[in-house]
Amino acid sequence: MSMIRIATEADIPAVVKLFHDYYQTSTVPHDFDDDKMTAFLTDRLKNQQAGLLVGVADDQVVAFALLYVTQNTRDLGPQVIINDVFVAAAYRRRGIARQLMTASFNWGRQHGARHVTWQTRTTNAAAQPLYDQLGQRESGWIHYDHDLPD
Repeated sequence: MSMIRIATEADIPAVVKLFHDYYQTSTVPHDFDDDKMTAFLTDRLKNQQAGLLVGVADDQVVAFALLYVTQNTRDLGPQVIINDVFVAAAYRRRGIARQLMTASFNWGRQHGARHVTWQTRTTNAAAQPLYDQLGQRESGWIHYDHDLPD
């Protein structure tokens, strides 16, 4: 049995470890400095610039969702972006991702959002059936990214 809750500062080391797994299993792997990630997450939580939900099973943090509130000109109000969602491999197919998504929707409502948005890579076929059940798949958009050098 798992539960979803709002993360505390004490959860951040476990979330940082999960971020390593998240990026290493990505089709676009990424390395990061643990201290910088810890400081980044701690600062976002302290300054209420983000929401961090965790999934707990077997008395350990096994999943997370990182959420940001931004503004939407269609709604003329806040919207929530589910920026990152991850469940440790050993805990997948147990409904934890669905619980995280549902908790993210509830978190959005609590923050005045009228809708929640997220994206996934086209290669993330395992998550797409769940996402198709929870949201409307948009087409006609192409996502671009531009790195800004230091």
